[in-house]
Amino acid sequence: MLTSEDVDDAFDDEAFMEERFSDVQRLLLGRGPALGPETPVLLPATHCRLTVGPHTSGPFGRCFAVRLDPGADQSAPRVELLLADDGSLLGLVDAGALDGWRSAIPSGLAARYLAPPAPSLLGLFGSGEPAWSCLLVLHHALPSLSEVHVVGRDPAQARDLATAAALRTGLRVRTSEDARATAAGADVVATTGGHPRVRAEWLAAGALLIDQTATATTAATAAPTAAGHAVGQVGLVPPRGPAVRQVSLVPPRGPAENTRHEPLPLAEIVAGRALPRRSGSDIVHYQGAELAGWSAIAAAAGLGHAWRRDVGTPVRLGRGSP
Repeated sequence: MLTSEDVDDAFDDEAFMEERFSDVQRLLLGRGPALGPETPVLLPATHCRLTVGPHTSGPFGRCFAVRLDPGADQSAPRVELLLADDGSLLGLVDAGALDGWRSAIPSGLAARYLAPPAPSLLGLFGSGEPAWSCLLVLHHALPSLSEVHVVGRDPAQARDLATAAALRTGLRVRTSEDARATAAGADVVATTGGHPRVRAEWLAAGALLIDQTATATTAATAAPTAAGHAVGQVGLVPPRGPAVRQVSLVPPRGPAENTRHEPLPLAEIVAGRALPRRSGSDIVHYQGAELAGWSAIAAAAGLGHAWRRDVGTPVRLGRGSP
């Protein structure tokens, strides 16, 4: 069984993170295993929601992940990893922490392709679990980072995150109450939910905006605005400012409402078929999304790595259980 701290210990490992970057890259380029979609399961007699993931390679062979989202008045959501052959339970994971890393790792890969040269200052909007994992991933993905400014709606929570992040990473991390100044001074801005809305006209020329607000929660609970964009999304072209290049983790579904500003899929840049900027002054707005098959791979890889490192708490099942 992995707690949120165990998940952090398993994922915050240099070699492990590089392997997961490779997993995401293979999925984007269509070179990974052909994994099916996740399947929601209705449980009419309960307030719970089950999501069954596709089969993937795991620590003991083929396995699949099941996500359990209880009702609001019940326990926290969790992910169970089951053996494909007979449904044997291999592990339990805190879903909140796993969600943070699942969202952050594709953003880390994107940052390597989309960030301006040698970025040094990260503006981090949000102070919850998604912000924590995002910071650790970007610290690894962008080694030139030296300073982080944290903006959050809860000042106490933002201070706690800043203190913990400074100890964990060795970076200079401080909180900021000026959202606009933080965004304007940062080379990379990451939004993870629970923060003031970031506007395009705040950003400096050539900056990168990583928008994780669409994946900070599960797809079922993500709340689009009336305009159909995720909360925190910036405008397409700021007045009298640099152009904004939209890049998405996955291609948009269906025809775009405005083909002039249709997002460029990250895979086109990863494959070398497109450049992230038309000019050095362009702002790049990267929009996170759900990548088919990635949730199952992340859960199986995380539990397998924790098992090999002896991270977590063994749980006995069966008649001999206490």
